Amino acid sequence: MKFRLATKALLCAFSAFAATAAHAEDAASSSEAASSSEAAPSSEAAPPPALLPALAGPLSYNPEPISLDLAGSKVYVTAIASGYLGTQSNTTPGVASSFADLSNAQVIVQKPEGVLQFLVQAGLYNQETLGAAFVKSTDYTTNSYGVVPQAWVKIAPSSTFNVQAGILPTLIGLEAPFTFQNLNIERGILWGQENVMTRGVQANLTAGKLSFSLAFTDGFFSGRFNWLSGVVSYVDGPHTLSVVLGGALSRNYRSTFNTPLVQNNSTILNVIYSYSGSKWLVQPYFQYAWVPDLPLAGTTKAENYAFGLLAKYKFDDNWSLPVRFEYIDSNRPRATAASFLYGPGSNAFTFTATPTYTWNRFFIRPEFSYVRASGITPGAAFGPAGLNREQVRGRLEFGVMF
Repeated sequence: MKFRLATKALLCAFSAFAATAAHAEDAASSSEAASSSEAAPSSEAAPPPALLPALAGPLSYNPEPISLDLAGSKVYVTAIASGYLGTQSNTTPGVASSFADLSNAQVIVQKPEGVLQFLVQAGLYNQETLGAAFVKSTDYTTNSYGVVPQAWVKIAPSSTFNVQAGILPTLIGLEAPFTFQNLNIERGILWGQENVMTRGVQANLTAGKLSFSLAFTDGFFSGRFNWLSGVVSYVDGPHTLSVVLGGALSRNYRSTFNTPLVQNNSTILNVIYSYSGSKWLVQPYFQYAWVPDLPLAGTTKAENYAFGLLAKYKFDDNWSLPVRFEYIDSNRPRATAASFLYGPGSNAFTFTATPTYTWNRFFIRPEFSYVRASGITPGAAFGPAGLNREQVRGRLEFGVMF
C-alpha cells in the first residue's frame, strides 16, 4: 500500500511548487505595476498564506485563517471536521456492509513563512482505499501513523531552496493522504501501491519552470531508512509534467499494517501530466512498480503497470464533479510471484464519481465507486470467501474546514 514514499512526497511538493511559482510570478507582476504607477497605494487586503497540506480541490482552506503572533512571525491554525456514511457490496468477514464514522477531526498548526518553518498536524483520520477493507477511523489512526500523522520543520534560506525533516507525505503518486486534500473521498487502487507518510529528510529546489525534490526516508513507515525518492516537474502555465521515481535500496522484511512487505521492497515510477484551467482539471498518469525476489518471504520477482485518469469539472462556485478511472495489471502469473493485488497475475479496473457541493466553509459530497478484478487467486478478492470479483461502494462525506 505504500511505495508512495518517494512519489507522493514528490507530488505533494509538486503541487506546492507550482502554486509557489505561480504566486511568485503574480507577486512580481504586481510589484512591477506598483513601481511604475503614480497612483495611491492599493487598499486591497494581502493574499492569504500558502497553507499546507496542498489541496487538489474542490475543497479549500479558510481564506482568513486564525493566526497568532510568535516572536514577530505569524503562526496559522486551521482545522477540518468531517464525517461520512458508507455502504458496500461483497464485504469481507468482520467488516459491516454499512457504517457511519468520522473521516477527519484534525487541527493543523503551521508557520509557512520565513527561514524557519514548521507544520504539525494532529487528530483522527481515515485513508480509505478502493479494493481494500474498510477500517474505522479510531483503529486506522492507532494502527497507521498515530494522532500526529504529519510533523516537520523546514529550513528555507531562499525562496527557491529548502530542506524539510520529520514525518512527511510521500513524493510518489498523484493523490494525497487525507480525504479533504483529494478530488474523491476514497483513494484509488493505484494509490494502494504507494506509500503515504514517511519519516526522513527532503530537499526541494525550484529553477524557473523546473522543480526538483529528493527524499531519503523509511519508505512505507518501516523505521529503516533505505528508501530514496525523487521528482522532477516542469510547469508552463496551466500545464505540469512530472516524473517521479522512488524505491528501496535494500531488502526489508518488516511487515505491519502500514508496511506491506511487497510494496515496501518495490521500486515505483510515475509519469504524470496535469492541466488546470478555470473549469477543468485533468490529470492522466502512468505508474510502473517492480519488486525483486524476496527469498525469506518465499516470493519471486513481480511487476505491475497501471494507468489512471483523474478529472474535475467545475460547474460554478458551489458545484463540481470529480471522476476517476484506473486500470492496474500485474503480469507475473507464476504461483511464486509476489502479489501486488488479488494474487499473482491479477488485474483490476475502477471507476469513481464524487459530485461535490461547497458553501462557505461547509461541504457535502456523495461518492459512487466500482472495482472489477480478474485473474484472482481464490480467497484473495471480495466477499465472505474472497471469491467475488467486483465490489460497489457508496459514500457520503460532509463537514467543515475552519
